[in-house]
Amino acid sequence: MGKDLVDPTSVWKAGGSCTHLLEGHSDAITSISIINPKGVGSNANLHVATASKDRTLRLWKFDAEEPLNNLRKIRAYKILSGHTSSVQSVAPQPSGDMVCSGSWDCTINLWRTNESDAGDLVSVKKRKVKTDAGESQLEGEALSSLIGHTQCVSSVVWPEHGTIYSASWDHSIRSWDVETGKDALNLFCGKVLNSLDVGGESSALIAAGGSDPVLRIWDPRKRGTSAPAFQFSSHASWITACKWHDKSSLHLLSASYDGKVMLWDLRTAWPLAVIDTHKDKVLCADWWKGDSVISGGADSKLCISSEISVL
Repeated sequence: MGKDLVDPTSVWKAGGSCTHLLEGHSDAITSISIINPKGVGSNANLHVATASKDRTLRLWKFDAEEPLNNLRKIRAYKILSGHTSSVQSVAPQPSGDMVCSGSWDCTINLWRTNESDAGDLVSVKKRKVKTDAGESQLEGEALSSLIGHTQCVSSVVWPEHGTIYSASWDHSIRSWDVETGKDALNLFCGKVLNSLDVGGESSALIAAGGSDPVLRIWDPRKRGTSAPAFQFSSHASWITACKWHDKSSLHLLSASYDGKVMLWDLRTAWPLAVIDTHKDKVLCADWWKGDSVISGGADSKLCISSEISVL
């Protein structure tokens, strides 16, 4: 989660203390994603992918639960290079074996997340990159690129193993077959798109927001029409983020340049709740620990709103 955050990335405990600093990007960080929320193997290591305006992605691993007396600085274990312009969004494959990224260069790249050269001769260069700290980091190359968008790919999601969804400034939403690299679905809404998420009933509904105040939701199972199944228009400015609730097929949130986060129920046309804690544009938002909502804004604040029941 995140847009236009400055380097480095900080990891915070719920109590408000910063525990880890992820250092390495040379420009603003545009997107952050947890590769495997439950950790990998038997330990509690957290795997994180970050995307940046420096045209790279970086992969990190650390123990978020370890007791620390001092701030710990972390270096990425792999640098992913290949985009020719700012990387705007990163999303993990459900298995955590790969991530995909969307960029201003109009492409979507697929990358391995493994930590060694072994068995990954295609995507990992057989050399290492020296960092300023004297450490070694693997440099990875893209496995493949998905080509079709004609403007910036602003958002990507990877909800199921073989399918990636993308939103673009070319006014389109596409779904991609990972194996063939071809787009299987192409929706046009007539607006620049900034955000995208897939969820809802049967995890099949596509929510997206962009350069107007309308949150649109499509049901691709309804053949013969490209019109949204739902449209919510209570925001007063561009929509920057939308996210389905993990445990409810009826609820999702949206964030906007109007400084508000809104919670929606598909059964009503009006917001279930309006969170108005930011004093400037809201740049990103997500569900946190069930019904709580976490959001970041241009006011340099990270806000957590709790006790909002949607179930």
